[in-house]
Amino acid sequence: MIAQELISDHLDGLRITDTIEGAIDFMVSQGVSELPIIDKKKLYNYARLSTLHTVQDKHLSLQEVIMANPFAPKVNENQHIYEIVPILAANELSVLTVVDVEDNFVGVVDQKQINKLITESLTYRGIGAVIVLRLSDKDFAPSILARWTEENGAKIIGMMVNITNDGELLVNLKLNTTMVKNIIATFQRQNYRIEQVYLAEDFNKTDDRAIDLALKFFDL
Repeated sequence: MIAQELISDHLDGLRITDTIEGAIDFMVSQGVSELPIIDKKKLYNYARLSTLHTVQDKHLSLQEVIMANPFAPKVNENQHIYEIVPILAANELSVLTVVDVEDNFVGVVDQKQINKLITESLTYRGIGAVIVLRLSDKDFAPSILARWTEENGAKIIGMMVNITNDGELLVNLKLNTTMVKNIIATFQRQNYRIEQVYLAEDFNKTDDRAIDLALKFFDL
């Protein structure tokens, strides 16, 4: 999915002339901790609730309190969801501005919606095990992982990749089967480290509470 398809129906940008009080009320009513500030269709900066609450005079305008930031994060409407997520994370934002080819504001994408889409794509609650591999970047080859899985009569129906603090990758593979013993043996023969296995019938199980924790991470 691309940014244009992820634009929120209920969120919108603030105006530089909006008062601090008005901005706070709107953000609280929408359940967000920040929103973009727009000036003549261009991204001016972001307003954060944590900052606005510290302002003594709530009748001041956003422009009087927040400086313009020409480098405020934004994405083009044709950028893919997997390009959007790192920008949100790097800037500690829960929403992100979407602009068109002329750099004009066209809408806002919401992290909660993105997280929900990613989680649903992994179909954690569907029938099938989840194998978590730990490997280096140079060893990550999705096509090879898929081939080894298919050689054991299964398919990968979802994948999520996280980077650890030491620079390694945690690759979460959602399979269409709960029988994973042979698949794991294949990965181990290729010197892949098995970090965790969830929802498997023929392997040491991890309590389903771990899956619940994973879902809570996505704020569902």
